[in-house]
Parts: sequence; C-alpha cells; structure tokens
Amino acid sequence: MQNLKKISWSLILIITIAFSACDETLIPKPRGFFRIALPETTYVKDSCKQFRAERLSSSLLTTKEDDPNWITLHYPSLKASLYLTYFKDSDLNKLGEDARKSAYKHAIKADDIIQMPFQIPKKSLCGIIYSIEGNAASPVVLQMTDSVDQFIHGALYFDAEPNADSLKPVVYFVRQDIQHFIESFEWTNH
Repeated sequence: MQNLKKISWSLILIITIAFSACDETLIPKPRGFFRIALPETTYVKDSCKQFRAERLSSSLLTTKEDDPNWITLHYPSLKASLYLTYFKDSDLNKLGEDARKSAYKHAIKADDIIQMPFQIPKKSLCGIIYSIEGNAASPVVLQMTDSVDQFIHGALYFDAEPNADSLKPVVYFVRQDIQHFIESFEWTNH
C-alpha cells in the first residue's frame, strides 16, 4: 500500500513537471548596462587666461567667475568633468607632491594606479597622468607644469557612481581626449 502511494505521488510529480515544461522556457538574462553613445572626435581651439588648447567640439571649457584659476572642461553628453586648478609662483615640488597624494587617495578603491610621465620641451610642458583603474571616484588625475612657475592640477569625475565595468569605454575615450588636450596645450602667459 505504501509503495502504491509513493508511485502515485511520483506519477503526479512527473505529470506536473511534464505539463509545466510545455510552457515557454525561461532563460536568465545577464545583467546589462545602457549603451553609451560617444561623441564625434572633432576638435576646436579654445583658450582661457592661462592657456590655449584643443578640446572636443561637444565639450565646454569654463572658468569660475570669482576665481579664473579654477577651470573646468565639461563633457555634458558623457556626464563627466575634468576639474583643473592653475597655480602660479608657488612651490612646484609641493604642488607635484599634492597632486601625487591626490591620485593615491584613490588607492583604497583602485585596482591599479599607472603613472604616465610626459614631456614636451618645445612647449615648456611636462607632467604626469595618473591612470586609476577600478571603482575609484576619479579615474584620471594629472599634473602639468612649465618647470618654472606655472602648475596645473586636474582630476576627472563622473556624475555617476563609479562602476569601472560600465564606465570603461567612456574613461578610455576621455583619457584619449585628455592626451590630445595635453598635446595641443600651450601656456598663454609664459
């Protein structure tokens, strides 16, 4: 009798599974992110009191009204901004160390910090780009100087929670733009 109950329950279970299998098969979908449309790479020349350089035509170069030494390169379509601070007649060694410390503050969240020094002697320009990999708040920190009395410290921030996987194409795109910005950079009050 007990075997008969086990067989009947097993039969009911098999029939239930068979009928439920007739429905559409559900497949779990991987977690996805929105596709980010990158802007066209056309450049325009722009300038402020301290320098001139080429920027993306879709970006905006602005200075703070009450302090022209605070400069921002906005990327509205990418919800990103490169914040630049200009210093003149200051201790360049201290400013360089402050920029390095600023980059390494992100070490807690960073997977890696890559230093990329650059030097363009004909433009009296040298510096370091810190490429910060991982979920750090700022994926790029930079310092530029003429090695005499001018210094610029910069940091890139997004108007979004840091997510290295979803922001990777945008960070790569903006890093390339920053590289172009540096290559076209010229001091105006040198």
